[in-house]
Amino acid sequence: MRPQVLLAALAVVVLLAAALPFAHSQGATPSASLCCNNCGTCTRSIPPRCTCMDASPSGCNPSCKTCDKTTVAGRDSFQCKDRVANFCQRSCTKPA
Repeated sequence: MRPQVLLAALAVVVLLAAALPFAHSQGATPSASLCCNNCGTCTRSIPPRCTCMDASPSGCNPSCKTCDKTTVAGRDSFQCKDRVANFCQRSCTKPA
């Protein structure tokens, strides 16, 4: 392999690695505003991708892509079915 090609590939890798922390600091993930009180299942990946079992009568968070409507005891409730990285990391309720 030519040294120029190897050098160009290395430069691309360095640029991508340098841009990664910048993207996280800019709030690149729309799910950053999601929170969960009742965590569902999580994958074993790093970071874990989790579902949330919270149900709300007023609807899902606007950043939720898959919002399911269910009726329990005659009352409608909504639940976000997205599998989101670190979904259960932040609680929606403030500690007492």
